[in-house]
Amino acid sequence: MDTLRCYFVTWNVATKSPGQDLNSLLDFPSQYNKNKPLPDFYVLGLQEVKSQPQNMLMDSLFTDPWTSSFNKILCRQGFIIAKSTRLQGLVLLVYTHLKHVMHLRDIEAQYTKTGLGGMWGNKGAVSVRFNIYGCSVCFVNSHLTAHDHLLADRINDYNAIIKQHEYHAGETTNILYHDYVFWLGDLNFRTDHPPDDSPTAEEIVEALNTVEKDKYSNLLKHDQLLAVMETGEAFSEFVEPEIRFPPTYKFSIGGDEYDVKRKPSWTDRILYKVIANNYENVTLRVDLLSYNHMPHYTVSDHKPVVALYSIKIRHGFTRSVVEEAPPRARSGIRMRSAIVMTEATEEITACSMPFVAIDDQGSNVIGVDATDYSTGNGQSGEETQAFSNYTEKIVEFAPISRIWYIGDADFRTQCTLSPDVEVHPNDWIGIYDANFYNLDDYIAYEYLAKVSLPHAPSAPGQPRTITLRFPVGSGVRTPGFYRFIYFSQPNSDVRSVLGISEPFEVSSKEDSLVTVDPCDQASTSSSPGRSKPSNANSDIFTDFTGLDVAKLSRHFSNDLTFD
Repeated sequence: MDTLRCYFVTWNVATKSPGQDLNSLLDFPSQYNKNKPLPDFYVLGLQEVKSQPQNMLMDSLFTDPWTSSFNKILCRQGFIIAKSTRLQGLVLLVYTHLKHVMHLRDIEAQYTKTGLGGMWGNKGAVSVRFNIYGCSVCFVNSHLTAHDHLLADRINDYNAIIKQHEYHAGETTNILYHDYVFWLGDLNFRTDHPPDDSPTAEEIVEALNTVEKDKYSNLLKHDQLLAVMETGEAFSEFVEPEIRFPPTYKFSIGGDEYDVKRKPSWTDRILYKVIANNYENVTLRVDLLSYNHMPHYTVSDHKPVVALYSIKIRHGFTRSVVEEAPPRARSGIRMRSAIVMTEATEEITACSMPFVAIDDQGSNVIGVDATDYSTGNGQSGEETQAFSNYTEKIVEFAPISRIWYIGDADFRTQCTLSPDVEVHPNDWIGIYDANFYNLDDYIAYEYLAKVSLPHAPSAPGQPRTITLRFPVGSGVRTPGFYRFIYFSQPNSDVRSVLGISEPFEVSSKEDSLVTVDPCDQASTSSSPGRSKPSNANSDIFTDFTGLDVAKLSRHFSNDLTFD
């Protein structure tokens, strides 16, 4: 594997709720193409999700209907939310397949307000950035100033976002410093004709009806975004594929006819930027697979725009940090797996990445690419040498064979850190449902410094094995199947996933085991004494100190109840 496929959606939903099936929006396989591969990432950017000033507290406590709808579709296909962020009506959701979770590094979310001179979040941008397989990636969802004559304000919005967006991850403190940047949203750029030759909205609609074979060049000559990209005033660093679909705004809600109160315009766009030669011996690139609109969605006055891209990655060595061991026997644990895979029984060796699902027959099914990393993940020797300067820091949890009984006073397990793993004071271990669907949705957690026992120092350059001791009250209180996830957290804004354990069983000594499905059962968590490990930047309207609103919502709503 040397590429990742990323599917993008941008849609201004005009404060409406989902009223149509969203499977086709996500380009899911149908009965006619059941074998079509799914992307590695889904990046969904929404604008004007309903958010009134008087509803901001409720927006914080409950997941919005759009996110719930996407969760219902993607969770059962083995995707989880790597990160989500919201600024009033702006929502950005980044889903990844389970097999990539172990490779997410330096995850961070940011936002910039541009409404009312930067005081209000009705306009602005939200973003998520992370490193994966040695490359830095940034996704930006923005909603810029509206109206034909306010082009200068849109330009100012762009430059304010570029200037004010600051990250805390190494050399990628700015949006434009990343290897890959994808910018999507309702950018609100309109068609702008000379004053002495400006057609009416009706005349533009009539001209669109005569276009042949998706050739819109005559109208695109007057597109404001293409013009400012050419002059260097805004988005000059980005590339947009050829537009071969009609303007996506403005439509009559509930139909396919243009609303001639506004001139038809391509307000909804997906742009990209790549630093091709950022590394020796490898050239990064973006390959366009599709770029189109979805005309049959009629709940908004905008049509959604979708794109599928393939990006080149740097795939380096990722070896096990423990000595190779013989294959382990089947665990015998029976549980539902959220991963949709063919039935198989694989030998699980210590040189495999330790992320395992368990199928209905009790067989271990590897949830990551089962390629031998000693050969450079299937690449030629020359490519392996090119990527040999890149290795991934990993943490491997020892197999957990014993049952963790609720109320145990001394539950212990071990994890092994690769030599280059730096332990930070805020590193923490989250306890998750075995089939978790959101990295923010931990059940409980403990800081590594609290649960790790003293150990003898290891030799330089050698892995370190740490014994973890969980005291009474630190675990879960509901029988079921769970996982440990190791998070490296150098500061309150950035976190990395370094290790995920195999599923283990939690049971009550008095009661029989009751399996808990995280897609149906709401989970709870306690707020940490220190800053919450999964915290992103808080807006002034959603910063409730000491109240873990992201988890409190699960007490009141089941976001993933399948119909």
